[in-house]
Amino acid sequence: MKFRPEDFRLALEEARRVIKAMRPDEVPHNLRGTRSSSSRRLTPIEAQALFRELEKDVDFRQATLSAWDAAQRNSADPRTAASVLFLERSENWELEARGHLTEMELGEARDEIRKLKKYESDAQVENRLLKTKLVSLRQGAEDEALRRTEEVKRDLTRSKEKIGELEKSLADRGREAEYWEGETNAAWDELTEADRRYDELRERYSSKARSMTVRPDGRSVAEIGFSRDPLEAARMLDQMVSFWEVGADTRPDQDHSDRRPLELPPGMDPKSAGAMQWIYYEAPRLILMVDGWNVAHYWNYHRKIPGKPDLGTVGFVTTKLDNLAEYSIGRHQVLFYLDSRHVSGLDPDWDNRFKSGRLTGFYVEDADDAIAREAACRVGERVAVITSDIGLAERCRTHGAVIVASEALAEWMANSPV
Repeated sequence: MKFRPEDFRLALEEARRVIKAMRPDEVPHNLRGTRSSSSRRLTPIEAQALFRELEKDVDFRQATLSAWDAAQRNSADPRTAASVLFLERSENWELEARGHLTEMELGEARDEIRKLKKYESDAQVENRLLKTKLVSLRQGAEDEALRRTEEVKRDLTRSKEKIGELEKSLADRGREAEYWEGETNAAWDELTEADRRYDELRERYSSKARSMTVRPDGRSVAEIGFSRDPLEAARMLDQMVSFWEVGADTRPDQDHSDRRPLELPPGMDPKSAGAMQWIYYEAPRLILMVDGWNVAHYWNYHRKIPGKPDLGTVGFVTTKLDNLAEYSIGRHQVLFYLDSRHVSGLDPDWDNRFKSGRLTGFYVEDADDAIAREAACRVGERVAVITSDIGLAERCRTHGAVIVASEALAEWMANSPV
């Protein structure tokens, strides 16, 4: 009948105490490691060594049994009884020891069964409680769902009514917007016609030299300037006609205030979108030269578009600039230069497609040189150059041109009104 060391653990622990109490020279060779061990508890290796030694050494068994307290040896505990039988080795000790071990295992099994039954009982009670709670929660959820459904239906009805009101209001606003759009278009047409007539009259009278006359009240004629406002221009033209002699070939000296050098307003950053807003909304009529490849590059950078600018980017930029030329307060003239060394695949007639309007495109071999030469030819005129190329900016600045950075145009295009 085969036993395991853990079956007689109490005997092994007592044997360990006996070994610890022996002198070093009395300890069997196989158990010297056990005596020198600092572990407070019996390890599996020590238990195996002690078990083997007790199996074969009768004196060691007797010494262990003698060291055991008599009251403890006579305990009714099955584990203790099995350990005592292991040490005593009486007749049929193996069967008796097996019986005690089996009794101990049965006791442990009965304890486990009692625990499981208690756990089952507790689980059944909790299950009943959970079922009751589930019924309550389900009923509450159904009631809440019905309540919320009714609220949603009421909200939906109110929303439909509100949508109907908004659609009616939108239709009214649409009709009103159409009316005012017609009025605005008519006003723009009138303004365009007035601007055309203003330019025509200005060109007509600018060919005459100065002719000073005296009004009936004896006062000299004052210098007459021009305004971009059509009504103001008409008033000034009436004043000119009343001052000039009929048939005179000369005119009063011009007010050269419209020939003042172009300058950005004080404190305005040429790299900000504000510089382009000033050009669009406030600047007098000027010539705007654009470094096309540089602007297209900064547009891709501003929009985080990877790679070099393509023909789509060029088309977008020229459309924006064409709108700027058409709708800006100054009705500027825009010259767009594109470098053939950087952009290829353009229609050969590309540089002619804009010449009928206010934007002119130039497809040249060296855009920087072309812009610098054009700026040099326009000294004394209002010229603004859009580029972030430092070398080109310095060359144009020496000819009196105002420099606005390409990043300013890119930022303005992202939020432009046209």
